[in-house]
Amino acid sequence: MTSNQKNTKLNKLLSEWKDGVVYTSPWLSENGYTPDMLFGYKESNWVKSIGRGAYVKMQDEPLWEGAVHALQNQLNYSIHVGGETALELQGVRYNVSPRLNECHLYTPSKRKLPAWFTSYEWGIEIKLHISTLFGNKDLGIKSMELKNSVPILVAEPERAILELLSHVNSNPKFLKAWHLVEGMMTLRPNLVQTLLRNCKSVKVKRLFLFMAEKNELPWYEKLKVSEIDLGSGKRTIVKNGKLDNKFKITVPKELIEKS
Repeated sequence: MTSNQKNTKLNKLLSEWKDGVVYTSPWLSENGYTPDMLFGYKESNWVKSIGRGAYVKMQDEPLWEGAVHALQNQLNYSIHVGGETALELQGVRYNVSPRLNECHLYTPSKRKLPAWFTSYEWGIEIKLHISTLFGNKDLGIKSMELKNSVPILVAEPERAILELLSHVNSNPKFLKAWHLVEGMMTLRPNLVQTLLRNCKSVKVKRLFLFMAEKNELPWYEKLKVSEIDLGSGKRTIVKNGKLDNKFKITVPKELIEKS
């Protein structure tokens, strides 16, 4: 490769490299950037390493969004931003906060995340959840552009709230979820129906339907609840709660007593 060709290749890389995005060695190698070339780029202060096999532009600071983008688009991880983080990114919040404090990532597999991702200080707490709530199906997941127009896969609100409900096991978590659900007036019933049909957690489905019905959300009446498998027997959501006779779940006493 001539000097002109090398310069052209470097210029192409830098011109397409969005701020905050991490580039990984496997992706760079697949696109014709050899270890010797990367070493030269580092020596010339064009790029810098943030860990083994991960690079950013020299004067750039990597963003967690740019790192997740790399996991999804360069390393082909089956992973997405979900739960509370996905809701916050789409304007569904319990408390108004100027910035995210946590990033909840969901994956159906136990594939180990690269060390550069787990060890770097992203300025936000990364929480990884191995979740088989929907098996390997990517229902209710969309591409969303965040900082610097970096696209990442994010759970839509209909899926994200179900992911959040899978973690409810105490009164504080229950009440937080309750206040989130009561404000979700515009969920799409067709997508909700599809997600509930495919959801593998009886507890999550019952809890979601209980909250939707009690809050008299407009889309609830459009659901075909009889077509959703709600299992049998009782489910304990919170300790020392009271049994809801319709959905057979124990919930905070005050919610039963006021209804």
